[in-house]
Amino acid sequence: MNEELRTAIAEELEIEPETLTPDKVLVDIDTWDSVMALTIMVILSDEIGTPVSPNEMKCLRTFGDVEKLVLSKKQG
Repeated sequence: MNEELRTAIAEELEIEPETLTPDKVLVDIDTWDSVMALTIMVILSDEIGTPVSPNEMKCLRTFGDVEKLVLSKKQG
């Protein structure tokens, strides 16, 4: 699941998946902006199957935070 998540988000951000490490700060990515945050919310919901609220999205600082949130929602 982590590779699927990493690949889907990296593709949208137009970066290499291997650069999307758990400590990668999202706002430090050149293509990151508010529209991209909304796009990532759609990817998480539609492609990964994990809906994320706007409030949850605002709390995500790193890619690792995204992974943890998706994992916690998948576990239930």
